[in-house]
Amino acid sequence: MEQRSTHYGDISKWIEKVIDSCETYQQTHSARQLVRNFEKQLMRITPDKYWNSYQYTVIHPLRDLVRIKRQSFINKSE
Repeated sequence: MEQRSTHYGDISKWIEKVIDSCETYQQTHSARQLVRNFEKQLMRITPDKYWNSYQYTVIHPLRDLVRIKRQSFINKSE
């Protein structure tokens, strides 16, 4: 069985791929929940690093990607 990395950078890249692969607005709900779960995990495992760094360098860009993807679906429907 393939061993998967648990490094936050690898997980972040995987989440970016998931967000990019969303083909419907409804799928972005799952992607947003995935970002939330990842954020909770980072807060639980490394609270000091989360508040000093990860929040701004990892989580905010992922949230922005989800927001941009959702907006693209809204614009297409108009």
